[in-house]
Amino acid sequence: MPHQDEKRFRELAGRVSPGTRLRLATTADSRSAELSEFCRRLSVWVPQISVTREEGADLPYPLLLLANGMRYMGVPAGTEVEPFIEALAPTRPRLSGELAERLKCMDIPAALDLYVIPACQHCPTAFRRLMPLAEALDRVRVTVIDGGLFPELAQRHGIRAAPTLLLDGQFRWTGSFDLEEVVALMLTRDPVSLGPASLELMLKEGAARRLAQLMAERNALFPAIVALLCHDQWPVRLGAMVAMEELYALRPELARQVLDPLWEQFEAVSDPIKGDILYVFGEIGEATAIPRLTSLLQGRISAGVREAAAEALVKLRNE
Repeated sequence: MPHQDEKRFRELAGRVSPGTRLRLATTADSRSAELSEFCRRLSVWVPQISVTREEGADLPYPLLLLANGMRYMGVPAGTEVEPFIEALAPTRPRLSGELAERLKCMDIPAALDLYVIPACQHCPTAFRRLMPLAEALDRVRVTVIDGGLFPELAQRHGIRAAPTLLLDGQFRWTGSFDLEEVVALMLTRDPVSLGPASLELMLKEGAARRLAQLMAERNALFPAIVALLCHDQWPVRLGAMVAMEELYALRPELARQVLDPLWEQFEAVSDPIKGDILYVFGEIGEATAIPRLTSLLQGRISAGVREAAAEALVKLRNE
């Protein structure tokens, strides 16, 4: 880290209260080492900050969890140093009364991802605008992502400039944005268009039944549910499976619409995910799926997948 960044952290240390907590969640990702080293240095530069480490977190990437509820994926440097410290300070900005009241009407989670780079002159303003949202409502998840440290995420979403704000991975603002406009869209989104991140937040809130009810009320299978049923993290897949079982109890034919897109993903996923896909087939499938499973059992598959396919086949034949 450049000397000027260390100097800036030390200069801003007085804004942070003693006992301020910062959580570091590390994963198997190699960038965990960079975030760990940053936290070690930060504890020296700003001794008021107490870093709690969570090793092997059930997350796809390492990240920092700030005191105001924001998530930071990166090592704050350059123009990001000051807003990072402000997010930890007790005097950070709060949401206006009007916007806070409007947000209370939001019944579905929202995932906001802000892509920044340390040299960006406009990124700190975007960072500061989102700070009040992060702590106004638990179901609003704000993540600041260093597009330079996580280029694969920027490329996946077609990010070509900073700052860029994404809502549900679909709606985007590049450069400046109006916070009232962002809140308005959060409140008026069609749940059918919710991205995987927002559905994941619902599942983590224990709202699998609510998700099923939303799909049943709109007579639509939310496309993002397929991504969650194929998610790398077991708790996310479990929540999605519960939602599908709830939907099956409400609208069996609607729930079965997930089977074809799931089967399209089958060959590309790992064996544990294959097993869960087969579980879904067994729970909500019908006789038309029997030839698929029979053909699968005739091929070369692992013992675990074979067992899951056989169990699903027995359930379908007993329907």
